[in-house]
This record gives sequence, structure tokens and C-alpha cells, in this order.
Amino acid sequence: MVARYDLIKCINAGPAHKVWKLKVRVIRLWTVSQFARSGMKAPIEMVVLDEEGDTIQCTVKDIFVPIFEGLLAEGLLAEGNVYVVTNFGVALNTIKFKPTRHEFRIHFKRDTIVRPVQDSSFPLNGFNFVPFKTIQSESKEDGYLVDVIGQLASKGNLVEFTRDGKPSSYITIELDDLEGGQKLRVTLWQSFAFELLKYLEEHPSLTYVVILQMGKMKFYSGVMGVSNTNYNSKLFINVEFPAARDFFARVNKLDPVDGQGIMPLVCGQPVSDEEDFLRLSVYKTIADIKEHNQDAVFVTARTIKEVETEFGWWYKGCKKCRRGLRELDKKYFCPNCIRDYGFYEPRYIIHVRVIDHTDAASFVLFDGEAAKFLGVSAKDLRQSCVTKGVEKNSCPEEIHKLRDIKFIFKVQLKMRNLNSYEPYVIHVLRMTNENSLVSAFLDKYNPDTGLLSHENSELLSLSTGPYNTSKACESEPTPSPAVDEKHNSKILGAKKHNEEIGEESVSSKSKKGKWVVVED
Repeated sequence: MVARYDLIKCINAGPAHKVWKLKVRVIRLWTVSQFARSGMKAPIEMVVLDEEGDTIQCTVKDIFVPIFEGLLAEGLLAEGNVYVVTNFGVALNTIKFKPTRHEFRIHFKRDTIVRPVQDSSFPLNGFNFVPFKTIQSESKEDGYLVDVIGQLASKGNLVEFTRDGKPSSYITIELDDLEGGQKLRVTLWQSFAFELLKYLEEHPSLTYVVILQMGKMKFYSGVMGVSNTNYNSKLFINVEFPAARDFFARVNKLDPVDGQGIMPLVCGQPVSDEEDFLRLSVYKTIADIKEHNQDAVFVTARTIKEVETEFGWWYKGCKKCRRGLRELDKKYFCPNCIRDYGFYEPRYIIHVRVIDHTDAASFVLFDGEAAKFLGVSAKDLRQSCVTKGVEKNSCPEEIHKLRDIKFIFKVQLKMRNLNSYEPYVIHVLRMTNENSLVSAFLDKYNPDTGLLSHENSELLSLSTGPYNTSKACESEPTPSPAVDEKHNSKILGAKKHNEEIGEESVSSKSKKGKWVVVED
């Protein structure tokens, strides 16, 4: 009689007395040393797949590792082998980076049975390749790990540095999935970088097909890419797997590349405004952005209606790393560089009120984008204010050049729970008011050019009031009784944000012992 096995897609958390029986291949196995408790073995993690190619994560907790480590030591529990597994627990998969999309994961118990069997009919790897366009259209760093395959198109240099006293290194490459889209930027860290460089040196060729299994999605200069993880990921180069052979067949159908091989990758080369705003990024209206409840990156377009002057316009930044400084005993401490400085660099942080046809929101401009548009650095503008004798806490007239101009913004939404009205912070990563780009953007997304009637009143209730260059930043306007609670909540929330990211001293009025802003 043929034994019957459960399928991974049927695995769930109930009923408690259910005895599951799986026949699976282990496609990934690793230990998590950083989670090992004192005197305990490191937990064991696995990803297994069944005959239908579905996958699920398995965990051996530290208290049960001694039961199974004999199998590990003898090579009886290893990647590539097929097993019948029975009598295990099932629970929701709540880990941060999930190597499968299964809702649950398996927990081995004291009496879990793992029996090796022979079965060559099972899939070998369980690859589930994600198209590059799908990855690049993501607006947030998904916790699910992804498999990618592509031709190695370009390669940067190995970058070596020290972090927290420990040496580290990485290399950035670009893969081409031959779909005619944007190449995918992949960052390989530590041993993965060395593995790639060693293979390229020992196996010279014009074509390399690279597979990164279980990589995590990560933003690079505002564009989604992929990098390896410390434990889950696996790198394959020019392997004989069916998926790789199929990809090689596609490469061979292409025209020759004139022997140019791998192109050098200039890692600091930015994506153009047109490419970023019109093709790579996800568009949302302001109302859509405010409804979003997770950290994410979007593009949107509309007009800056107000500069929120009560929050200042600059902060004391580290000249080396741009991070905010803490002022103590006439010195400035950088928590990133971990050293004291006797000086600081003024840098922009400007809160603006932006409105489109759906709603209004506060955006925060940092040094790079603000200086690019204003045409003057925060340092020079601050010096000019001092020279002209401008009142210490006043917001200079130049800052208000931002008002009433239509921009395309690339913004990062960060959930911060600052107050009940705006439980988020919206940072501007990139912006442009170039006419042809703005027109092309509006033509593509065709947002309604009409403004909702409530927006002007909403701006009046939440803005700092009408701009007066002679009295800007001297005092906060007195809100009407109808909007007093909302207005005060917004101001307190923004101040809480300033404190959280270290920006209490964003204006020329610094306060000793307070952290200043961290520019992303």
C-alpha cells in the first residue's frame, strides 16, 4: 500500500491533536548563532519543499538541538536530502525575514521523527524567481525573501570598511533578466562578495548567470534592489540547474556583446530624475500616502503652499557624516563617528506644507534637495543671516522661495506615532520642478487638477499662518478655538519627531544636551 503524505499547502495550526506527515526535501539549512542563549546550542533553521514545489520553514529550538545534532554531525540531516517528517508542531511564522510565503512554520519537538528516504522525483531547489520589474515596483522593503536570476551585466569594486570596530566589506553588481527593463542592483556582503570574486577570477568567461536565493529587498538611493542575508541566502554562479540552463539558452539567442564581458559598475552613479519619477517609483496621491500604514516610498506631485517656520530651518550637522550632533561642554559629539568635534556644519531641515487635489500633508526637506533648489548651502545662508544682522530665530526670506511651486516629490513615509492626527513622518528623498518632467508626470498619472474645497481651510488650520518676512518664526500664531486641539497636537508631534531623530536644535537656537537631526 502506497503511503499518503500531507502537502505543505495544507499545513495549518489546528487542531492541536492533528498528526502531520510530510515527505520533503531540505533545500536550505542553517544555524542562527546570534540567537544562541548562554550555555545553549544555536537554533537550527531549515526550508523544505514537497513534491508540488511548495515550501515551508522549519525550526529546531535550542532546547531540542541536542536531540538532532547527532544527525547533523553524521551528515544524516543535510541540504539536498529527502525525509519523512512526522509529529511536529505548527505555529504562525512571525519572524522578520521570511524565506517562504507560507503563513505558518514547523517546530520540531522532542518526539519529532525525521527519517531519511530516497526519492529522486522531488524538485532540487524550489526556486521561485521574481521578475525584476516586480521588485522595482515595490514601495516598501518586504519581509519576504526573494529568488532572482540574471546575467551579470556590471560589477563594482570591493568596498572594505570598519563598523563598530569590526571589519566589513561588500560588492555591488547589476543583473539583467533579459526582459528589457531596468537592471537590478544586488549587494553581496562579506563571504558572498568573496565567493563571487573568487569564481570570476578562477573561471574567466564572457557570460555569467547568477542566482541569489532568499535575498532581501532593500532600497538603494531610493530604488529597490536586493542583498543577501546573513544566514538564509545562497549564491549560485553558472550552475547546471534546469533554471540556469534555460536562462543560458535565452542568453545564447541574443546578439553577441562584442566581447565586452562585464561592464564596470559606477556604484555612485545616480538614477536619472526621469527614470526614477516616471518609471521606477510607485505613484500615490497625498491622501493615499496618508492612508498607508507601513514604512514605504512613493512619488507624488503638487504644490508647496507653506513653509512651517515654527520648526526652524537648519540643524548642527557632522561635517564628516552629516548626522546630527549633540552639544555638550562647548563640544559637539557625533554618535555615528563616535567622537567629539569643536565645530559643526549647518545643514537644512525644512518643514513644508504640500497640497494636491486630494489632501494636504507636511513634508520634511533635508540638506541635499533643499540646497539644490535654493542654490545656496545652509552654511552660507546662515552666515549671510549673521552678517546682515537677521534676528537669531528668524527664518530667512530665501527659504520662502519654495512657496507656491509645483514639484514632483519622491518621499519616504515613516510611521512614528507622533500624534493622533499625523502618526507618520514624510521625508523628501528627491524633488524636481523641471517643467517637462512635471508635465510628463501629470500626463502619465492624470491626477485631477481641481482642488477639494476643504483644503484651503485645512491649510489655514494647520499652517503657521500667513507669511510675514519681518515676523517669521518670532512667535507661533494663535489658532482659532475650533482648531486649537488639532493645531497644538500637530506642533507637539513635530517637536516629538525632532527629539526622536535628534533635531531639537534645528534652528539657530540650540539647546545643550539635546540631540539634533539624523539626515537619511
